[in-house]
Amino acid sequence: MNTQTRSFLLLTLIALILGGITLPVGAAIKCWTNKEGVRECGDRVPPEYAQQGHQELSKQGMVVEEQDRVKTAEELEEAARLAAIKAEEKQKLEQQAKADKVLLATFSSVADIELIRDDRLRAIESSIKLAQKRTETIQMDLDKRIQSAADAERAGNVPNEALLKDIGSLRRQINNNNEYIAEKRQEQEQAKQEYAANIERFKKLKGLN
Repeated sequence: MNTQTRSFLLLTLIALILGGITLPVGAAIKCWTNKEGVRECGDRVPPEYAQQGHQELSKQGMVVEEQDRVKTAEELEEAARLAAIKAEEKQKLEQQAKADKVLLATFSSVADIELIRDDRLRAIESSIKLAQKRTETIQMDLDKRIQSAADAERAGNVPNEALLKDIGSLRRQINNNNEYIAEKRQEQEQAKQEYAANIERFKKLKGLN
């Protein structure tokens, strides 16, 4: 409590005593700021200032409690928003700390990370090539059946139902394979980015940058 505040409280107590104001036994003196910005004290805070902050003083003039003013809805909303941001940042830091611990426990050098990265990329590329070969085989089979259907139509016949079903099935298989290949290509790019980030993080943690 600074000298100015202490002097004010002492003057307030003297004013209360000289003014003949008596407080209930055990009651604390309450001080608040009125609309004109003037400090006032009494045994209770007037209703119009109840939402504002105030101090409670003992009979000796010591501050025993400080009551903050009631926050507005906007202030409460902003406080909640900031608390959510802080909690999210804390969670990210904790997750990063765990990831760093695993990274350092798993690899002893950048070369180790690059080796695992290359193995994974080769495995994905191998899966892509197998899917491409399957697509080529299915496409050859599909071309034969399409040709058979075309031959039947040229001869004035309607292609049989089994043949048409086979054509539809083979086309779906090709589409599925193409989607699989696209997913694997995406997985490749993600793996490259992940391992690049891991390498940079490992260098930073080891002071290699």
